[in-house]
Amino acid sequence: MRFPWGLAIDLVGGNEARLRTLVEYGVLVEVGNTVEIESDYLNFFEEVLNVNEEISVLSVQECINTLKEHIGYFLQETNPNRKAGYQDKVRQLLKNTGFRTLKNVVDLKRNMDNAYKQEPNYVIKKKKLQNLDEKSHSIRAMIRECEKLMDNEHAFFIMANDPHMAKTCSDVKHDFVEAYHALMEIDRQIIVYINQIDRQNQLYKKIRKLKYLQDQLLIKTDTNLMQVLEERNPLWMESRQYSRVRLSLEILRENGQMVTLLQRIAERNGIQKTARTEAGPLTEEDLQEHVQLLKVVDSTEIWNAFLASSYNLFEFILRYDYKLKRNIEDHAALFCQLVILHPDECRMTGEYANYEDIEYPIIYAK
Repeated sequence: MRFPWGLAIDLVGGNEARLRTLVEYGVLVEVGNTVEIESDYLNFFEEVLNVNEEISVLSVQECINTLKEHIGYFLQETNPNRKAGYQDKVRQLLKNTGFRTLKNVVDLKRNMDNAYKQEPNYVIKKKKLQNLDEKSHSIRAMIRECEKLMDNEHAFFIMANDPHMAKTCSDVKHDFVEAYHALMEIDRQIIVYINQIDRQNQLYKKIRKLKYLQDQLLIKTDTNLMQVLEERNPLWMESRQYSRVRLSLEILRENGQMVTLLQRIAERNGIQKTARTEAGPLTEEDLQEHVQLLKVVDSTEIWNAFLASSYNLFEFILRYDYKLKRNIEDHAALFCQLVILHPDECRMTGEYANYEDIEYPIIYAK
């Protein structure tokens, strides 16, 4: 993500020297009139926040290769302390392998949904799904390889008779089972998505061809479209249409047979005659004015009053006369509402204060 230099200065509290310091220390990289986060820090944040969209099968393979190396070191080492160190390293690598495998499966599921729902190009959408399907098979192959390693290294697990190691192996196997089930569902969903793309693409091509023939006035001569439409009768699938017949009041008043007929129809359908009685007169209480006080405030009026004050926003909200009782939750909700409605008119100081159990930023009007 790249930010214009002016926006980046606002994000660091308007202190350009602070922004220059971040660039000099390599946290940010200046590209023309924009700045972006350096790749090492960006990778760190993506790993911590678990928002990385890249599916790294090689990272799992590296863990497996390193796992094989340390198991070999453990079996050949004679010093008890160094032997315990290799054992702890193997346990950490096993946990890391299970974690990375599940993370790759979650990233794969998210990328699959994004590729199908957000990619507008049909060709690219299908290619992305096919590539994700290949990565799914690669993840499954890595899982099988790690399970095979855990099953074949009997000597190591017999010598490393440790309850922590046994628990780690059990957790990793559980992670692999969960990943297997998720991958089966992902494979099924990818097949469904690809088939839907093919059907939509075929339908799109047919519609374009029919549109071309219609523009060239050849649709009746070069296609059997009219014959197909004549052979179809989709009306039988529709519900029966009922039309209401409205009788005039004059007929009902003058024609007694009509009234008798309507009474017979009502009896046959179980409709009972309901007598309408005249409503009673309104009482004095009904004619009086009833005022209901609603627990709402005018945010525009409060904001205009805040602009004319010298308090910070939260302190002003606490001091304002609302003419009704409000609690601290109402004040916090009004504070957030005003900041969202007027972001360009707020001056962020970067400082925070506490009121009861709430920590709030100190904001003044520009």
